[in-house]
Amino acid sequence: MKNNIKSYILGIMMGLMFIPFLSRGQELYCTVSIDATQISGDKQPVQQMQDAFTRFMNTTKWTNDQFAPEERIKCFMNISITAREDNRYSAFANIRVVRPVFNSTYETVLCNLSDKNFDFTYLPFQELQYNDGTYIDNITALLSFYAYVILGFDYDSYSQNGGQTYFLKAQEIVNLSSASPEVGWTLRSSANPTNTRFALADNYVNGSYKVMHSVAFKYHRSGLDKMESDPVNARKSILEALTEVKQLNSSTPLLRCVRVFLDAKSPELVSIFKKALPNQKNDFLSVMQSLDPMDMNRYNEVMKQ
Repeated sequence: MKNNIKSYILGIMMGLMFIPFLSRGQELYCTVSIDATQISGDKQPVQQMQDAFTRFMNTTKWTNDQFAPEERIKCFMNISITAREDNRYSAFANIRVVRPVFNSTYETVLCNLSDKNFDFTYLPFQELQYNDGTYIDNITALLSFYAYVILGFDYDSYSQNGGQTYFLKAQEIVNLSSASPEVGWTLRSSANPTNTRFALADNYVNGSYKVMHSVAFKYHRSGLDKMESDPVNARKSILEALTEVKQLNSSTPLLRCVRVFLDAKSPELVSIFKKALPNQKNDFLSVMQSLDPMDMNRYNEVMKQ
């Protein structure tokens, strides 16, 4: 088993849920949806690619670990096609990963990523196959990259530095893809370099930003997973994690990893600290004033009854 803690948590949360591809026992339970309302013409290839992308994400063996069906990582990939020319598609994608919280029915968002350069070529009835260490085409690279990113966020939330191996695999795909003409694999290939796949992978393997791995572990295992049994100390752990993010942001502003963290956690933080003790509410607002001042209207909601 991947680990006993995760097995127990996910067994409670997902034991009664129908999961496709049960016989394969792979790591991801990924729901892929493709929106083609912005393009005209035959939509049959779109349904074919949605099925192919789903099979690729959910039946590829991404790790050496064994996953029971209820342990699979729940994630969503929503792709919106904006243009098509023959078999060439322009699109943007949203990738969201959720994780059950121990002793509750609540699911927390681990990441909520947007990729505005999700462009690819897909041939009718094309089946995708991952080949480790080889660049095949952009769609295989894109899906594989996000599969490893999903694994990285999930593993980080359960064990200290647990996701590092998978972020390194994502970086390997970035390096293999950087020679292609496709946008998003290098800092130079986007109008916003901090929002590239290169920047995302780099932030999570760069030793200067390694605190984000310990933040993920502290926030989820010492924080959220203990909220039901010990809410005061759970909030204390979350405050400590936020303080570490604040310190990183102060020393190195505009990091992608910090923005990814805030995009996933901002709504949740308000719910967490609305029920906090007065001193914890004040400490929380002080940290967020430095970390995320543009969103203080949201965070100030913790003071309202």
